[in-house]
Amino acid sequence: MRFTLPTLLAGFGLLFGAAAYATEEAAESCLTDKIWAGYSDGWAVRTATTTTLKEEEHRVYLLTLYAGNEYKLQVCADKGAENIDLILHDLDGKELLRDESNSREPTIVYKPVETQTYYVAVQATKLKEGKSKKEGEGKGAGVALAVTYR
Repeated sequence: MRFTLPTLLAGFGLLFGAAAYATEEAAESCLTDKIWAGYSDGWAVRTATTTTLKEEEHRVYLLTLYAGNEYKLQVCADKGAENIDLILHDLDGKELLRDESNSREPTIVYKPVETQTYYVAVQATKLKEGKSKKEGEGKGAGVALAVTYR
């Protein structure tokens, strides 16, 4: 699912407008709190999305970042996650930034010098016991990603 600023303004229901997996609801709630807190510091929402990831599974998103803007990429995962990695790559696949924390809420701040397209990778590096099985319905952690800018 993909959300843009017009979607936010239309219903204020940031990531709650569409049906979500039960594990994604906590991630969405956490991310919504971070986005609203950022407004007071001048951050605006570019896009937000949710997914469910199994251990070592990842999602890659293509994103154009514009020179002159500062971007904050934020992730929230539900309590089934122990560590989520957030990595920014250039279009050639070269790693530019990586959140070095051992957290389920990684953040990267980046200000591009020129407008370019990038890859943002979100990986469920470690999930808690019982959530880490790679097989089976309902296994995994809910993960929400937002790209904000100012």
